[in-house]
Amino acid sequence: MSLNPVRVVARFPRPVRLLLVGTLVNKLGTFIVPYLTLVLLRDFRMAEGEVALLLFAYGAGSVVSILVGGVLTDRLGRRRTLLLSLLGSGVLAVVMGLLPSPRFFVPLLVAFGFIADLYRPAASAIIGDLLPSSERATGFAGLRMAVNLGWAAGTALGGLLADWDWRLLFLGDGLTTLAYGVLVYFMIPETRPQASVPVSPHATAGAALKPDPDSAPRDSRRRPRTSPFADLVFLESVAVSFLFTLIFCSHLVVLPLTVTQSAGYPAVVFGLMAALNGVLVALFEITIVAKLKRFRRLRLAALGYALAALGFGMIGLVMHWAWFLLAVLVFTLGEILSAPQQMAFIADWAPPEARGRYLSLYQATWSVAFAVNPALTLPLHEALGERLFWGLMPLVALPGVIVLLRLDATVDRPERLRGLSHGPTPP
Repeated sequence: MSLNPVRVVARFPRPVRLLLVGTLVNKLGTFIVPYLTLVLLRDFRMAEGEVALLLFAYGAGSVVSILVGGVLTDRLGRRRTLLLSLLGSGVLAVVMGLLPSPRFFVPLLVAFGFIADLYRPAASAIIGDLLPSSERATGFAGLRMAVNLGWAAGTALGGLLADWDWRLLFLGDGLTTLAYGVLVYFMIPETRPQASVPVSPHATAGAALKPDPDSAPRDSRRRPRTSPFADLVFLESVAVSFLFTLIFCSHLVVLPLTVTQSAGYPAVVFGLMAALNGVLVALFEITIVAKLKRFRRLRLAALGYALAALGFGMIGLVMHWAWFLLAVLVFTLGEILSAPQQMAFIADWAPPEARGRYLSLYQATWSVAFAVNPALTLPLHEALGERLFWGLMPLVALPGVIVLLRLDATVDRPERLRGLSHGPTPP
């Protein structure tokens, strides 16, 4: 198997390849979020309290957008949800760049937060629809590769645009989002599986009511629950994801303080470390996942979770840039091993007709954890100090490792996986 990520992506069905290209283009123009605080404070001259309230509203809108996106993905379809999100948020971003008055800008920004992330569950569901179970982790790794590459390049370019004219941030973000929407409109078909229909005892073997064996429940003795909130296995997986993300967000919230204040390095040192994390994920995740697909995925996820916790636990031991760099390498390897494997399990566990809702709730935990992290970690960091705070991370992660190993032993089995697929679903 080639280690070239381009060749790995080339094996995917054409709609999946186009989806990754569109995601890359969209993320190359991700200018609004990284520089939103700067624009509101510097260019709109808002008070910090006003900015905090507006950012909270934007973040809350993002969480709601992801959850609603999951419902729309299952009811309207993947393609319509993508178009609604991409074309709608693209138009709003362009309008915000053309209407600099706060009277119009603020309500448009709040509306933008409620529509911009509708596409995320739909994009993930398309990968789950079109790739067989053996390739889903690799497909999600490809999606993360496109996101990380685009984010790294877009953030760097956005800094130049922000100093030139803040309006260019919104125009650039909107135009790249609209370009993604146009790509979806002309090139990506609907992939939503049809709901399974019970077979009449009088139906013939070739009748049209015969369900698709790849989308039917694997356990005929029980009907699959299509509500993720009533699915205990899924809720355990969500809890593990929340715990992992809560720990992982510390590299953006607390690590800057450790590197700059406790170790005394300039901010650029932390910036390079944060960039290294994204670059490593973008360059190596998809090929590592492709190489390891013969291994049991939840065991890989548990190993990755343990490595990430170990990496964070190392940080407080030595206040030196080389040690910080080693810690970044360790927790990035943990992220690479765990994130795509957990998403692949969710795509297989969810009933096909509810895949969008399952993936949306799973993805929403990332946004919630990112919002909760500062409120929990900053006071703890101040009270405990470097060694105790970072040393606490492996202990916090231990329950998640245990849950993943138990799920591997009990539920990650072909007869239990309702969304298991041995071949691609034709559009």
